[in-house]
Amino acid sequence: MHKSSNTPTTPPSRKRFVDSQVVARSWQRSQNYGLCQRDSLLFDAPVVASGAQIAESNHLLLKCSTPEMEQLHVALSPKDWVLACIDLEGVVVSSLGRRSTDNRELNQVFRVGAQISEQNVGTTAPSCALSERDSVFFVGEEHYLEEARRFSCLATPIFGLDGGIVGVLDASSKHGVPSVYTLDSLVFAARAIENRMFAQLGDVLLVHLHHRLDILGTPLEGLLAFDPAGKLRCANRIAGQLLKLGEIQSGLDFAELFDVPFVHATCYCRHDLSAPLRLRSHHSGELHACITLSPDQKMTRVPRSTPMAATTVEQLPSSEPGPCLQDSALQDALTRARKAFSHDIPVLINGETGTGKEVFARLLHEGSRRAGEAFVAINCSSIPASLIESELFGHVEGAFTGSRKGGASGKIEQAHKGTLFLDEIGDMPLELQGRLLRVLQERSLSRLGSSQVIKVDCALICATHRDLKQLSANQGFREDLYYRINGLRVFLPALRERRDLEALIQHLLYAATTAHKPLSLSKAALQALLIYRWPGNVRQLNQTLRLAAALAESDGEIDLQHLPDDVLEDCEVQLGSTAGTPQPQAGDTLQVSELRAIKAAVDANGGNLSAAARSLGIGRATLYRKLKGMEEN
Repeated sequence: MHKSSNTPTTPPSRKRFVDSQVVARSWQRSQNYGLCQRDSLLFDAPVVASGAQIAESNHLLLKCSTPEMEQLHVALSPKDWVLACIDLEGVVVSSLGRRSTDNRELNQVFRVGAQISEQNVGTTAPSCALSERDSVFFVGEEHYLEEARRFSCLATPIFGLDGGIVGVLDASSKHGVPSVYTLDSLVFAARAIENRMFAQLGDVLLVHLHHRLDILGTPLEGLLAFDPAGKLRCANRIAGQLLKLGEIQSGLDFAELFDVPFVHATCYCRHDLSAPLRLRSHHSGELHACITLSPDQKMTRVPRSTPMAATTVEQLPSSEPGPCLQDSALQDALTRARKAFSHDIPVLINGETGTGKEVFARLLHEGSRRAGEAFVAINCSSIPASLIESELFGHVEGAFTGSRKGGASGKIEQAHKGTLFLDEIGDMPLELQGRLLRVLQERSLSRLGSSQVIKVDCALICATHRDLKQLSANQGFREDLYYRINGLRVFLPALRERRDLEALIQHLLYAATTAHKPLSLSKAALQALLIYRWPGNVRQLNQTLRLAAALAESDGEIDLQHLPDDVLEDCEVQLGSTAGTPQPQAGDTLQVSELRAIKAAVDANGGNLSAAARSLGIGRATLYRKLKGMEEN
């Protein structure tokens, strides 16, 4: 093909967002392909694939780009923009535009399967973005082909999970004038498409991070995906920039990037972005972060209208700084409870005070289809009996002396479409239990002082440290209500019975020292914490570690002198200092001290294991398990 002598061979110069050298390079490539500016190529670009072939070869790109293109098209629709997603080979994967006279030509250009690479149609925004791996836009005569100069087009690359370009997102118009807003919107949509690809990964832990808290949960956040072993599978380009590593290589260990073991990070894993924390990077200091599981469907995001306060790891909204569930019994309980809860079967959690019943309930809620809705918790033992009725069911104005002007909704009503958590339900007054039962059965309620019926749909989780079955037998709890809330009964082990105690101690210690230099535990201090019986369970352990961390801040290590007296005194009793059993000696490990104490207790009780267990202050099953472990070692 021959170029006309009166046709310019260099692009016009301009001062816009794109370097003029980018335009010049694209024109040069177009000329090298042998294209003539007066050629009619744009509307007759070859169709190289069918719709079915496109859907098969670009399944992930098509799935992730479609919803973002639909949202963007609504935002740009007054300008009559035609949107298109083009793959790495320059083939149109999908397009979206009004079926209007003005758009007829562009709809023809961006028909699915058409190949519009630079080699076929010369300089256009999508073809140039593929070559340059950067955002570009062209107006009028900046297009290489004359027939394209009636249009304006913008394009930005889409990067895949491996960091390589997988396609471009384009916006073209016959009348629309490109603006900063239009280009920013296009880039924003492309980043959202990339993040949706991360959401399709199975069995990974996602780390969302950014220096700015308000960026978390948006397409401009950094994203890293780790496998269950803590090895990096992939990261987006923003994460590389935030961590000052450029392109992050897969296979990196979590601990190579962050100042916290991977096992601790998994304990802060949530199912939404509602609890940001601060994560220290080895390369770029402290970042705001959220750690979530990769969902089967789209990520649950906190609406931008909801203020998200920065949360350090010791301030997560629970009775402890986050769940640590390495205990196999707890893992099994959570798995069973999630299966039941997913079918709206009520769950009843039994456990001593401080064992983390609310934390367990939140995990059930966050792992369910109701995760994006409200989690409403009410402690039935902490509200005066005179107020609990209005707290649960709400009231209208004038229902009682001191009622709120205009009335107020109750906790059950506030939990509509979400989850209602009734803690210490065993302490609910008998006269209210019947009304609660009716609400649960009829899925409707009336506010105090009103006859208007309000429909409610909420999942139910109850918790108590009391034996409700025995309580109902003694007429202290309604038997019919007990069987209504007892869909699945879960028992949370006391801290002294948990097999992941050491991991939990390290987990809570990291949380307690996250605001300053992390502290370690001396062997003697760790031994004391492991031996102590913890009557206050996880709540008491957390407070003990926070106190010890504060006292030991200038020492760099937590030792025995930093622990509360009741912990040390109880340890002395359990190790036999007051019962004739030997005390731990200098250099003893926990296992050696336990072995000495257990052997002495068994000998002192003539081989009676039940008596030995009582003298040690542990359960008989725990003693059997420890003896079995000693035999195996």
